[in-house]
Amino acid sequence: MAAAAEPSASAGDAKPDVTETGDKRKPDEEAESPDAKRLKATPVDKAVLRKQVEYYLSDQNLMYDKFFHEKISADPDGWLDMGLILSCNKMKAMRATKELVLEALKDSPVEVKEQEGSATCVRRPEGKKLPELQQRTGQQQYQKKKPHAHDGGVIVIVKDVPEEQTWMQVKDKLKTKLPEKVAIMFASSVSDKNQCVLAINPFEGDLQLLDGLELEDIGGVTLKTEVCYGDVLQQALKLLPKNVRERRDKQARARQKERQRPIVLANQRFANVGAVRGRIKTILSSRSDGEVLNKEGSDYKLVHAVLMFHPRYKEKTEKMTDIKIDTSEHGNSRCFWIVKGDACEDFSANKCLNALELDPPYVQDAKDEKKEDKTEDKDEKKEEKSEAKPEEKKDEEKKD
Repeated sequence: MAAAAEPSASAGDAKPDVTETGDKRKPDEEAESPDAKRLKATPVDKAVLRKQVEYYLSDQNLMYDKFFHEKISADPDGWLDMGLILSCNKMKAMRATKELVLEALKDSPVEVKEQEGSATCVRRPEGKKLPELQQRTGQQQYQKKKPHAHDGGVIVIVKDVPEEQTWMQVKDKLKTKLPEKVAIMFASSVSDKNQCVLAINPFEGDLQLLDGLELEDIGGVTLKTEVCYGDVLQQALKLLPKNVRERRDKQARARQKERQRPIVLANQRFANVGAVRGRIKTILSSRSDGEVLNKEGSDYKLVHAVLMFHPRYKEKTEKMTDIKIDTSEHGNSRCFWIVKGDACEDFSANKCLNALELDPPYVQDAKDEKKEDKTEDKDEKKEEKSEAKPEEKKDEEKKD
């Protein structure tokens, strides 16, 4: 996956350039968009080009892309002029041409119509019906799983609670699954939708344990806990009493403070994981598309160290020869790519950094080192004394 946000073909992206007075630009006056100007020309990867066109015509894009939605709706057969796609900033940045797009779409389910004397057009597979147009909002894009949303205590929801079962049965069953002395801060009444929300005190490995934890024999059925994120989490938080919310916030601040410690990656020291994220973003934005990172350079070493936190690191890096920066196959963003000879595979830097935050390689504090040294010295002295005692007894026996 890509390290940055999802692509989109907005109206501003696809509309032809115009002058400040509203007149259409002449070809020799046309100015490159900032994105197209920043991204240097590189050989076009046909697979990337194909996926970009497929994305423009996908439900995921068209449910929010008013410009393309209206253009496709205006054609009785659902065709879209390829010229509109080629006018998108992303396509300009890749220096895509009609010929390159046609070549890339040979094995694609996207339909192509070429007729002499008329524009070349593309269409959704089998003229698929358009999704309903929606207004995009910040929270509608993705229900992202923020790594620290549950620092103050995990909030879970249990769905499909059988009739006549109360929050007490759900809470009691969950309690048997938790480590000793870990308390459940709150359990809501079972709602009309047969759902129960619970807040659990934080403990080591809480998210891993509580994600999909099975609760057997609640009214004769087995239910599962589901960790809340996004809108579901926001709604769940509203159910918490004030004292529970304050307690949870306090515990979250304590955990966050604990994380504000320096870490070391690839022999480079950073103030915290946030500083690593910042450096990774800088590496992505400062390089041209297709640029291969120098294996001897500090940037390559840092990116490789971050990549080691990927849950599929061994699988991803098998036969890896290089790491490069290039456009994401998902559209208007850039990401890191693992080069394996003639083949390439992208990886999500965010996924790696989220895993890094769960177990950061903290710099050992000098005071902690001294304490450890003192403890070791004390242990050594105790051992010396304990070893010396039998000898002393033997000497005393000899004297007697």
